[in-house]
Amino acid sequence: MKLHLVAAALWALAAAAPAATLQMTVVNADGKPAPDTVVLVQPTASWPTQPLPPVVVIEQKDIRFVPYVTVVPVGASVHFTNMDSYDHHVRSQPGGPLGSVAPAKEFEFRLPPKRKGNNTSPDLKLDVAGSVVLGCHLHNSMRGHLFISATPWYAVTDDQGKVKIEGIPDGQAEVKLWHPDQLTEQPPQKVQLAGDARADGRLNFNPRRRPPPRPKGEYDY
Repeated sequence: MKLHLVAAALWALAAAAPAATLQMTVVNADGKPAPDTVVLVQPTASWPTQPLPPVVVIEQKDIRFVPYVTVVPVGASVHFTNMDSYDHHVRSQPGGPLGSVAPAKEFEFRLPPKRKGNNTSPDLKLDVAGSVVLGCHLHNSMRGHLFISATPWYAVTDDQGKVKIEGIPDGQAEVKLWHPDQLTEQPPQKVQLAGDARADGRLNFNPRRRPPPRPKGEYDY
């Protein structure tokens, strides 16, 4: 009973605390929109425990991982679903320059095609912050990226390089950017959050283009 009362009190404090919204546009080194960039907002003050999201689904569809970049907070779970008409495999791989960054979580699943059923992996809990490159042993060109965030306020930029993150505690915060193609960490920037805040971010390099979908039917076997 006491634990329930404490949880209720924390939720009440979270609801009563002022919350800000950050809208951000991220560009590459040439000033063009930078999609697939992870934006992480870390308030400088402490905050009540935030609820974890429902299990996040990453699909294997048209010889791609969808989404190409997925972000979840530490403690959240994901599972993988094969939506193609042929077998897939999913495994964690190292990232960073020349594969120098070990995956934050190691795992490996073999997934049959959708038509055969049982095409979803078990739920995978991600309990350490960091990044994981997703690969398929059967289709070497397949790549996806999973980022496990230490902060509960995050988003991935859209095709215009834009994000909107809501419910952030008012006050000073640090914003960090992460992109799968980066060779070095991006410098953080300080922002002051109150109400509807806006900021601009810039990568110090030009990422490669997101892999295009394969022609329909190319791997139908």
